[in-house]
Amino acid sequence: MKQISLLLLIGLSLAVARLGWVWMVRHDSHLRMEGRTQARRQQARQSPPDDNGGVGITQFYARSVEMVDGDPNLVCYGVRNATSVRIEPAVENLTPAPNRCFFVEPHQDTTYKLVAEGTDGSQASESFRIRVKPAPPAILMFTTSERQIPRGEAVTLCYGVAHASTVRMEPNGWQLPPVAKNCTRFYPKATATYTLIAAGEGGTDRKTFAVTVR
Repeated sequence: MKQISLLLLIGLSLAVARLGWVWMVRHDSHLRMEGRTQARRQQARQSPPDDNGGVGITQFYARSVEMVDGDPNLVCYGVRNATSVRIEPAVENLTPAPNRCFFVEPHQDTTYKLVAEGTDGSQASESFRIRVKPAPPAILMFTTSERQIPRGEAVTLCYGVAHASTVRMEPNGWQLPPVAKNCTRFYPKATATYTLIAAGEGGTDRKTFAVTVR
């Protein structure tokens, strides 16, 4: 039990490190997309639409029209001569503004429609569609007790996965639970290379390790 607890502690440390790396990658991607968002805002300020006195939508867009399930997405809008504004589906209470942004987190492909209404009851509307891709499976924690063992001894494997519907270990074809934390013991009969495979709708992730039997 002490050995398994130590393995879990090591595995959790590795998971935290991996999550930190994932956060850095997504943060860098967020900064690049935010730069594009700022460029769009600047363009909108430099080229304002003609104001003919009627209600109008000056801008309505998403930071990205394709995203991964579980990630937030930024939606921005701007209206003129409007007394009320709403978005369909209703994800945020909106008020008339020349430039405002908010976050959405759709879990499936979604079409967003912005409707602005003027003082005379006239309306203006625009829409766009966001495509949501399944989050890719990830092996967040992975560690083994031994890589070299005397014949007849056991190896303890601890792992944790996210966004996976199945987990298996090859070449044996062992089916394992797709959970955030689990440990299992097995008895290699000969030196072999094993692969832990986490699979889901968004793809696969895998970790390979070798065990030498003396």
